[in-house]
Amino acid sequence: MALDSFVIGGLAEELNARLENARVDKVTMPRRDRVILHLRSRDEGNVRLLLCAGAGARVHLTREKFDNPETPPMLCMLLRKQMAGGRILSVTQPQHERLLDIRFTAVDELGVMAEKHLICEMMGRMTNLILVGPEGHIVACMHPVDQESSPRAVQPGLLYRLPPRQDKPSLWDVSPETLAALCREAGDDAGRLCDRIAGLSPLLAREMVFRGGDAEGVCRELLALREAKPAPWLLRRDKGKPDFAAMEIRQDLNTNCIKYDNFSDLLDDFYREQTRAQDLKNLSGALERTMTTVRKRLQRKLAGQRQELQAAEERESLKRTADLITANLYAIRPGDKSVTLTDYFDPALPRVQVELDPTLTPQENAQRLFGKYTRLKRAEEALTRQIGLGERELEYVENVLYTLSAAGDAQQIREIREELVQAGYVRPEDKGRRKPRPLSYAPRAFTVAGGFTVLCGRNNRENDELTHRRAGKNDIWFHARNVPGSHAVLFTQGREPSDEALRQAASIAAYYCSTSGQPRVAVDYTLVRRVKKPQGAGPGMVNYFDFKTALVPPELPPAD
Repeated sequence: MALDSFVIGGLAEELNARLENARVDKVTMPRRDRVILHLRSRDEGNVRLLLCAGAGARVHLTREKFDNPETPPMLCMLLRKQMAGGRILSVTQPQHERLLDIRFTAVDELGVMAEKHLICEMMGRMTNLILVGPEGHIVACMHPVDQESSPRAVQPGLLYRLPPRQDKPSLWDVSPETLAALCREAGDDAGRLCDRIAGLSPLLAREMVFRGGDAEGVCRELLALREAKPAPWLLRRDKGKPDFAAMEIRQDLNTNCIKYDNFSDLLDDFYREQTRAQDLKNLSGALERTMTTVRKRLQRKLAGQRQELQAAEERESLKRTADLITANLYAIRPGDKSVTLTDYFDPALPRVQVELDPTLTPQENAQRLFGKYTRLKRAEEALTRQIGLGERELEYVENVLYTLSAAGDAQQIREIREELVQAGYVRPEDKGRRKPRPLSYAPRAFTVAGGFTVLCGRNNRENDELTHRRAGKNDIWFHARNVPGSHAVLFTQGREPSDEALRQAASIAAYYCSTSGQPRVAVDYTLVRRVKKPQGAGPGMVNYFDFKTALVPPELPPAD
C-alpha cells in the first residue's frame, strides 16, 4: 500500500529525532527513481536514508546495500554538488500531507552556507523528489511537470508550492462537531467516510468503522486517532498481501499484527521482498523476451529445415525415374509430354507413366532429373548439419530460459546477461572501452551422505566452469535427462560414494531442472571424464556416454 498521512507523520517524528545534525557524506542513485543519502550522525553512526520517488514511494533508513551504475545520473551529480558535506536540520511533514521535508544546510556555489530543502512527495501519480534552494525556487526535480498536464507546475527555476489540498476537510482541521456530522453522513460505510474526510486511508477507515460501530463511536475513534502517537505495525494475512499501518488493526481475525520498534525497520522489511521480486522481474524480463523470440525463430527455422529434409529424402524416386527414362530412350519420342514405360527395376515389370518436359529431348529430361537428384543429395547433407546445429542452439536457449526463471538475485541475472552478450544474443550496455566486471563463481554447495560435497551450477557459464575446469576426471557428473537444468558434480576425493550419496546428488540435479515439479525425475550420471563439450557448442552444452539413469524425487539433502 502507499504510505498514508499517519505513517508519514510517524516517520517524520522518528527521522527528525534520529537524523538531527547528521552529515551528508555521499549521495548515490542505484535506480532512476531512488536516491540514497549516506549519512553520519553522532548517535546513529553511519546510516543510509532511502528516498524512493517511484513505485512504492517511501522514505526510511535502510540496511540494504545497492549496486550503483558506473555513470551516475545527472540528478545524482547535482544532488552531490548541492548536498555533499551538508547537515540535516529537521525532517517534517507539512500540513499532514503525504510528503516529507528534509531541511538541511550546505555550502552554495559562492561558498556561503545556505539552507535548502529536499522534499519527497509520496502521492501516487504526483510522486516526486524536489530540491528547493534558499529562496524557495526549485533547483532540481526527479519528475518535471509542466503546466499543461497539472495545475501545479514542477520545473527547475519555478517557485515551489505545496501540492493542492483535497476538496474535503482534513481530519486535523475539523472541529469535533463538524467531524460528528461527517460521521453521521457516512454512517457505517468506510468508503463514504474516506470520501468525506481527508487524511484517512481505506484501511484506517474500515478500522474506525469496525471499532466505533455507530456514528458517535466512529467520531470518538477518529478524535482519539488524530491525538494518538503513530506506532509501526506490520500486518500479515493468511490470504492476501501483507500490509502496514500506524496502529494495530483488529478488524480481520485472519491478520497477524506485528509491532516494530520503528517505522524504518518496518518499511525496510516490508519493501525488501516486494521490491526484490519486482527488480528480478524487471532485470530478467527483457532477457526472457529476447530469448523467447530467439526460441520461436529457431523453432520455425527447424520446422522448415525438417520439411525440406523430408523432401530431399524422396530424391531416390527422381534417380529411379531418370534411370527409367535412360533405359527406355528408344520408346520415347521428342515432344512427348508423358509416356508409359516398363519399369525394369521392379521384378513384376509394371507399366508406369512418366511426365516429361516436351521442350527437352529424352536425354535432357533424364539429365534434368539426375541434376535435381544431385542437388537434393547435397541439400540433405547440408540440412542434416544445419538441423544438428539448430537443435544444439535451441537446447542452449532452453537452458538460458530455465536459468533465468531459476535466478535468485540480481547478480545471477547480470551474469546471465554477460554470458548472452559474449554469445552475441544481447548487445552490451556500455559501448565504451570499459572492461566488463569479472563474473563470480559461486555454485550451490551441498553435503550428502558420507560427507561428500556436491556442487551445482547456477547458470550455463558456471556449469562449464564446474564440469570442465573444477571437477576431477573421476568425480561424478549428474544432469536431468533431456531437459534444461543445472550440472551437478559429486566430488569423490578418491573415495567410493555410497548408493545414498549418489541418490542425494541425483536428487539435487533433479531439484534444479525445468521438470522439478514432477514427483520423480530421470537423472543421468557418469564420470566427468566421459562428459565432452562439442566443438563450437554454447556454454553448458555437453555430450556424455557410458552413463546410468536414476529415477529420483527432486529434493535437497537435509541440512546439518
